[in-house]
Amino acid sequence: MTQPRRARTPRPPGRAAGVVLAGGSGTRVGAGINKAFLPLAGRSIAAWGLNTLAAVEGIGILVFVVRPDDLEHARFVNARETDSPLEIITGGETRQESELLALRHLADRIDAGAIDTVLIHDAARPLVSHGLASAVLHAAREVGGAVPGTPASDIAPVGTDDTLVAAPAPGRGALVRVQTPQGFHAATILDAYEAAARDGFVGTDTASCAEEYTEIPVAWVRGEETNFKITYAQDLLLAQDVVSALGLRSR
Repeated sequence: MTQPRRARTPRPPGRAAGVVLAGGSGTRVGAGINKAFLPLAGRSIAAWGLNTLAAVEGIGILVFVVRPDDLEHARFVNARETDSPLEIITGGETRQESELLALRHLADRIDAGAIDTVLIHDAARPLVSHGLASAVLHAAREVGGAVPGTPASDIAPVGTDDTLVAAPAPGRGALVRVQTPQGFHAATILDAYEAAARDGFVGTDTASCAEEYTEIPVAWVRGEETNFKITYAQDLLLAQDVVSALGLRSR
């Protein structure tokens, strides 16, 4: 049976843009397709994060970045699985190039002041909550940048002589496991990515590029244990268990 077309809700006015990256593959999950388009409780993995960002007050634009081979999958998600229309673009060879292309896609609206903040999220983190995404957006607007993360109490740094160094006490330079969405002042992060492209700099995530090319402070927003990334088959099974246990549903 063909899945019915989703009823569409007009996008609320907002000066923030949400960018969802789906450039991964299904190799480590053991799937033959991009893991972002695997099913999770009746919807694709990607649809969960897209619908969560769509429900955040202040986000008026959603950009979905996919590989050229996945355009048909993305169009299906747009037509059948999301409540709000998506702007679908193709990404680059790396995460950073895909982020740059998304920012360039928004550049005219950023320059015109129509977009003041950008949230960049991994499609492979489907269970991000509305509250966390809203908190990141609020913090990014307050200080310039915001990154969610959970305390990494099980990590200990290693010294130059390969011996363990005592981990910092909680609240005093403690390590965190960084998550997404990561939010930044739009014009600032666009300039940072253009500078990185000129220099050939490749960071690990949005925050690393911001750290290298801007002086804006980046707030730490308390992340969520359920906002994990689906990388392996067991992660997808865990996500299904979380959805069932918490009675979640894709918006």
